[in-house]
Amino acid sequence: MTALPVLRVGKNALALFLARVGTLLLGVWLTAQLARSAGPAGLGRYLLALTVEGIALAVVNLGLNTYATRELSRHPEGEAANSFLGQVLSVKVLAAVAGWGLLNGLILPLVFPGPRGAPVAVASAALLPESLNGGLIAVIKARQRMEISSLIELGARLVAAAGGIAALLRGGDETGVLLAYVAGQVLATAALGLVMWRWGVRPRAGLGRAWRARVGEALPFAGADVVAILYRRLDLMLLSFWRGDAAAGIYGAAYRLWETLGIVPASFLDALFPELARLGSGDAAQKRGDALARVYRRARRMLLGALLLIVLPGLVLAPQALGLLYGDLEGLPTAIQIFRVLLAASLFTYLYLLNGHLLYAAGAQRQVMMRMAGVTLLNGLLNLAAIPLFGVWGAAGVAFLSEAVLFVLLRSAAQQRVWR
Repeated sequence: MTALPVLRVGKNALALFLARVGTLLLGVWLTAQLARSAGPAGLGRYLLALTVEGIALAVVNLGLNTYATRELSRHPEGEAANSFLGQVLSVKVLAAVAGWGLLNGLILPLVFPGPRGAPVAVASAALLPESLNGGLIAVIKARQRMEISSLIELGARLVAAAGGIAALLRGGDETGVLLAYVAGQVLATAALGLVMWRWGVRPRAGLGRAWRARVGEALPFAGADVVAILYRRLDLMLLSFWRGDAAAGIYGAAYRLWETLGIVPASFLDALFPELARLGSGDAAQKRGDALARVYRRARRMLLGALLLIVLPGLVLAPQALGLLYGDLEGLPTAIQIFRVLLAASLFTYLYLLNGHLLYAAGAQRQVMMRMAGVTLLNGLLNLAAIPLFGVWGAAGVAFLSEAVLFVLLRSAAQQRVWR
């Protein structure tokens, strides 16, 4: 009988959790310092720049990070793995360079003309190193040595936070913070390259003959990644355009803390995925479905317990947490209530992510992409109506509804595909 390998998943989940605690606390510390130094407007511009860069990164990644993690989990070493990794990295470099040129040469002049586009242009310099980092981290995750990738990611965030706060203390603004972010990603690329060298991983540069087939198989992951970040950031962008940078900053302050509290379930899910990928590679569909179903049920119980331990205290302690982080930030009472709405939605959020990971492992990435695309379209239409009328409250209500709908859809898809 297949059981959830608790020790192996637990070790990786703990490594991811500890690193993410540091990473996200550094991010919240930096966000709070930026809010105090540059006000809600400066925070809004910073978050908008990271949002646009994140969307561009999701596009240029082409879904290859998740695809590479899944494939290398099944065949982690050897000449075939080196050839596969070389193709992945070559495609990612070309896509990142093309994406940077398109963003700065066409999209920014049209969508963010003038000074508002300057922070976005700075953030876009991180596209190439981040794209490479994603491919190299896939190797580490596939070998289930997530303590290594977690430590490197924590180091990159430490550089970004320390450099950003130093820039703010010298009288700088969000531009200096974003430059520090780019520097952290470049250093992470160097560290990951050193790990590959010491492990004897020698990816073969070049596209090879099979690159089109590989990209074709990875594209549903790309679609899901792009849709996911649009789903997560569309409300912030619309708030920035219609209600101004200050409203985006208030909403972003609540959203950032909500994301921070999700490090426990997110770490568990990331550690679980290579195990699900191995189980999902079986030849017999029924046998594979039974194995995945058993692991899923146990993982769901563990995940629900963790969520309740986060959500219930968070609802009570929201005023203290946001007050400690942001001080007397303008609009703080509103941010506290928005945070509570988002926190309540967490019960849907991480359960639908569990179902999504399960479907990825079973090779059903196209089903995930289509359902996420449908909910993102719904999310966008509802935000177009709600944000002009209700501002941050409209965005929060739409977010809660969207999380619930996506949970129902992915749960149904998992039942049909994995253990039908």
